[in-house]
Amino acid sequence: MELELTGFGEFEGVELLQKLHLFQKLTFDETKNLGSIIQYLDVPPGTIVIEQNALGDALYVIAKGEVIVSRDADGDGKHEKNEELGRLRDGELFGEMSLIDDVLTSARITTAVECRLLKMPRSDFEKMLSTDDKLAVKVYRSFIRTMAERLRKVNAQLSKAQAFQR
Repeated sequence: MELELTGFGEFEGVELLQKLHLFQKLTFDETKNLGSIIQYLDVPPGTIVIEQNALGDALYVIAKGEVIVSRDADGDGKHEKNEELGRLRDGELFGEMSLIDDVLTSARITTAVECRLLKMPRSDFEKMLSTDDKLAVKVYRSFIRTMAERLRKVNAQLSKAQAFQR
């Protein structure tokens, strides 16, 4: 006789969210509230999840699998293999900027293998934060910290590149 456990699926998303840098400062209950708006997607290989120059509508977390980040650098409409920017794997996220900004996406995200993705839609995210000021402040502070870290890293890379050119 095989037993099937039910009711534990929501904790899969909560546990994964708590591991993400963006949500580490949240309490378990706050993370559980965010987890309630997550949609689970099983996506076959070769599927475009986010298209470059499109309006993003969600944050995605890779529960299992691998995605390719590519960019159409020459504007010919093709994402050649040499235009691959990198790959993201289990536990990594993408699309987070679309939760807070109305700018077109800067890259295409395509599944390299079958993936299990957690999707946090922007509309649900905004509704939730509009009803919980404390949660909104924590989440937006975390976004600001993440952006500041990325900016510092880019500045350091630019400084190294300029020093190399001299």
